[in-house]
Amino acid sequence: MSNLEYGYLGPPGTFSEQAISNYCASYGGSTTACGSIRDIVEAIVTDKVDLGLLPLENSLEGSVNLSLDLLYQHPELKLYREIVLPIEQYLLVQPGVSKEEVKEIYSHPQAIAQSGDYLAEEFKAAKIIYTDSTAAAAKKALESADRAAVGSIRLAEIYELEILAENLQGDLPNATRFVLAAKKDKNFGSNNHLGEAADSDFKTSIICAPEVNEAGVLYRMLGKFAEENIDLTRIESRPSRQRLGEYIFYIDLKGCSSDQDLSSALAEVKKITSYFRLLGSYPKTVID
Repeated sequence: MSNLEYGYLGPPGTFSEQAISNYCASYGGSTTACGSIRDIVEAIVTDKVDLGLLPLENSLEGSVNLSLDLLYQHPELKLYREIVLPIEQYLLVQPGVSKEEVKEIYSHPQAIAQSGDYLAEEFKAAKIIYTDSTAAAAKKALESADRAAVGSIRLAEIYELEILAENLQGDLPNATRFVLAAKKDKNFGSNNHLGEAADSDFKTSIICAPEVNEAGVLYRMLGKFAEENIDLTRIESRPSRQRLGEYIFYIDLKGCSSDQDLSSALAEVKKITSYFRLLGSYPKTVID
């Protein structure tokens, strides 16, 4: 078991904590709560933690843009593992509070969005108030009997709240994808659950920008992967922040960058880009 330190988006009770706690139960290590996603990255680059758990996307609400932007802004970072956590949202209140008493509902914007259909149908008159985390929402619910929080079942245990409703996301499959990021010059030695040392199927992530922003350029870039029969699992664009209409692309692919076919395709894509960065090749963990 490892003695690595992992930073996560706290405080305790968040889905981030649930994901990293389950991961550490399998592979060892300790955890440090950070106040924001920016704080996680700061903890990584200043060596306060060995790795940081960044939320990357949710199956219902899409990408976490701040995490994508920070990965681009910090070229010293590399991805070492993917963790996928199934998400179930609960409505939490003080013990004994009824549905009719709830006038305000607190939670993180992602949790509110994932529960949007339920809240719109069942709590038409309630005021929705955003918080920095689902744990912060639970603390708000403790302050008044007319408040509820949306969050994980673990919050009910930590803050001694009662579950008023469950499965707020409905029948849609709801999961959040996290990545473990660290400085790329880190040597994790015998920690063979991280990076290319793992015995697993791999995913590879890159960030790139076309050399010339013109019609068909993305098609030509992606065509290099098609020629080598490389499966793309995700492509996302973000503004480059250099000039209007200029974008960078985040691309996830099946396979390891050391595989001959993928290595060849990556080399060809690099030739036609003005910016190219291999974020890493890494295995995936699905938490039950």
